[in-house]
Amino acid sequence: MSKKKSKPQKVKFNPITYLKTGSARKLAVYECLVPKNWEELKKFPVVFSRKHVNGNITFISVLIDLLCTGAKDVMFFVNESEEIYRTILDQYHDELDLEFEPVSYALLHNIIFESIAYAEDFGIAPHEDFRFAELILEEDNDDFPRLEIPLGQDGKALLLLSDEDPRADYFEGQIHKYGVPGTFEVIWNDFDFDSEEDYDLESCMDWEKEDWEDFFEEGDFEYLNYEIQLLLSMKILGLNYIKMEKEDFFAPIIEIQTTDEPISSKEYTKQQMRYQFEAYKQLESFDSLSNLKKKQLLDYIEAGLVKWPDNKVLYQYKWQYFELEGDISKCMKISLEMKEKFPSYLFSLTTEAQTWIELGVVDQIPSAMGNFTRIQEFLPDKKVFHLSELQAFYSPWIYYYSKNGEFPKAYFLMNFLITEGFHFDFPLHQTVQNAFDEEVKRISEEYLQRVEKGEVTKKEFLKMIGV
Repeated sequence: MSKKKSKPQKVKFNPITYLKTGSARKLAVYECLVPKNWEELKKFPVVFSRKHVNGNITFISVLIDLLCTGAKDVMFFVNESEEIYRTILDQYHDELDLEFEPVSYALLHNIIFESIAYAEDFGIAPHEDFRFAELILEEDNDDFPRLEIPLGQDGKALLLLSDEDPRADYFEGQIHKYGVPGTFEVIWNDFDFDSEEDYDLESCMDWEKEDWEDFFEEGDFEYLNYEIQLLLSMKILGLNYIKMEKEDFFAPIIEIQTTDEPISSKEYTKQQMRYQFEAYKQLESFDSLSNLKKKQLLDYIEAGLVKWPDNKVLYQYKWQYFELEGDISKCMKISLEMKEKFPSYLFSLTTEAQTWIELGVVDQIPSAMGNFTRIQEFLPDKKVFHLSELQAFYSPWIYYYSKNGEFPKAYFLMNFLITEGFHFDFPLHQTVQNAFDEEVKRISEEYLQRVEKGEVTKKEFLKMIGV
């Protein structure tokens, strides 16, 4: 009797895990944005972002209510392309008529945490997702400088409620339970919490049939956020990741064991590993290094290669140095040297492929990758793959399939990386992410142009969406 094949064990790594490690707080602050007239608005979104070495953005948008409820709604994004970040800012500008201005982190921090503290005086907790957004902000402690923020109205908390707000009963119950009489006022209104004035942050993933009917009938397709574009492209092409797993092309891809634990430690001495780690740390903060520090980093990497000429990781870091510098000719030279010197080293393939991507050359990617479309084909004897290896191997293929009219394959690989853990220490290169995003936009826009021309009925549209 044949032995039943055990299911591969997969070590998960996701955005929440990444945030809980404290890694987001180590990223450089990118932008702190609040509406210009925030003191008059009283209820408004604030945006805070940090930038990764690869150019991607980790950011939050918090709907602040200075009148009473504090952090009323929250969105957080980890390691997303700058295009997504700018799309959301454009939506605030175009749809909500908000003009943001950059402010000091101290002001933004105080706006958020002082409003939360004020709400907590009345027993009102921040939105449940704030616990994740908080891990992107600086830690709030007694040592953080306090600024005066205008809270409440006329010396009282003003709780504005509507039947449309799912938390209305909670807010009212808490303020009556914990608030001191005379320190608050409750007003029930009949305004629509889905209106522009409330800056609704609801995800289109939660839309029901009526929402999609409104979307179709209003026909305002000029400014669509990325989430809607992505969902539409999936529906238009009939993409279903779970079903795709069973297809002949994709099934072998998921039949591997993965881990985020170090798997090459035996290959290098402790001294080499310490040396590699120091280079890696400096590469992570490359954009913040002075020209002198960058020169010292290159000297450091090259000195290591003189001492250990067969150190593949330092070769890879040397390529990464010039990639960050934007010196593509040197990147190509180093990648070809790696391929000749270390033909069985995965990153010898991927650095050449990534260099072609930097040059915008699509048709050279398959040959750069040795025409291997599955990682097991290149390394058939390897049993467990590190998440960074998956990221590096499949990123060029995501770019190639996005650019080559094979979006379903790009979609599957993108979801595969996310499902496996999307290792944020080795994120998708910005150019790869952009290629994927551009194809998402093209597919959705072409379909919506047909809708605008009357070539698609509402019934056909709703059937396509699946509601």
